[in-house]
Amino acid sequence: MLGRIFQLAWKETRHIVRDFRTLWMAMGIPLVLLLLFGYALTMDVEDITLMVVDRDHSPLSRELSGAFERSGYFSIVDRPENEDVVLERFRRYEAKAALIIPHGFERDTERGDVARAQLIVDGTDANVADITIGYAQAIEQMLSFSMVVNTLERNGLSAGSMGRAPFTVKARNWFNPSLNSQWFMVPGLIALIMSMMTSILMALTVAREWENGTMEQLLVTPVNGMEIAIGKIIPYFIIGLGQLALIATSGILLFKVPLRGNICALLLISFIFLLGGLAWGLLISIVTRQQQLAMQMAILTSMLPSLILSGFMTPIASMPPIIKAITYIFPARYYLVALRGLFLKDIPLSALWPETTALLIYLGVILLLCSLRFRTEVA
Repeated sequence: MLGRIFQLAWKETRHIVRDFRTLWMAMGIPLVLLLLFGYALTMDVEDITLMVVDRDHSPLSRELSGAFERSGYFSIVDRPENEDVVLERFRRYEAKAALIIPHGFERDTERGDVARAQLIVDGTDANVADITIGYAQAIEQMLSFSMVVNTLERNGLSAGSMGRAPFTVKARNWFNPSLNSQWFMVPGLIALIMSMMTSILMALTVAREWENGTMEQLLVTPVNGMEIAIGKIIPYFIIGLGQLALIATSGILLFKVPLRGNICALLLISFIFLLGGLAWGLLISIVTRQQQLAMQMAILTSMLPSLILSGFMTPIASMPPIIKAITYIFPARYYLVALRGLFLKDIPLSALWPETTALLIYLGVILLLCSLRFRTEVA
């Protein structure tokens, strides 16, 4: 049995080495995808274009607009005299937010009233709008607190307890102190790229054999279905390990993502996930037997679920209950949890037993289906 599997694996390896397109797809495309996604797909919001309509022209109004500009998140692009031009600038995408400071802004504070300014935000992109409002609220709170402290100091109360805040809450971010979105995205990209490339690569190459008629010749030999499945998977498994090493190393070196967990645990989880993805690609090729259809099926069942239903783009906890239930079918959900835990949290392998068990069950089921399907073809 081992001899037959080795012969099948060696035959497949020779095909891969002779086909430059397969090697490029296996090693070049994952790196290109990592660079594109890693640099372009970011959740950090910076350089928000801001219009300032200052109708008060007072020191306090200038201090408020200056606080926005000094924050580093806002870039003032225009200072019109009135707010009539705001709508047109928003429609032309020339600004994302507008700060409206009315007449009497400083006078209200001097009277002891609450001075009110308005921030208008372009809500076309809900994520950017929400983050923009959060930045503005933080700036407003800091400036208000600073004014309160200055007022107390002018009245000689700074030395007493009234010169200090009654309490303070200091926030500290564990695992990602600077809240760098790339640290969060790169482990997800590894899961996405590995899931997509393994199934697509396996499905395309084996489907090509169905189209060329060489698979039928193989099925009439004494080799059984499980041996064919394992023999086909082994070369692409080795390629998958190369992909993992290339993508993980690039993520660590280019995006400075830390690898805090045990590398052996990472390899073990990745081994299981790779085998499952390859087995799924093999099953697709057995069912479709056509490269074009195999490509479509692989994208539909591997890339899209990994992108949408794994927690990569949207937290699973915020999904509707029926969608949450569907996510349990796809292995990328479990692999992504393991990757983020190993890269950022130094999570022990013992804490990943639910994910490991789920990936093993998935692998066993898909290999069994491949073997049964091969037996049906032989019969």
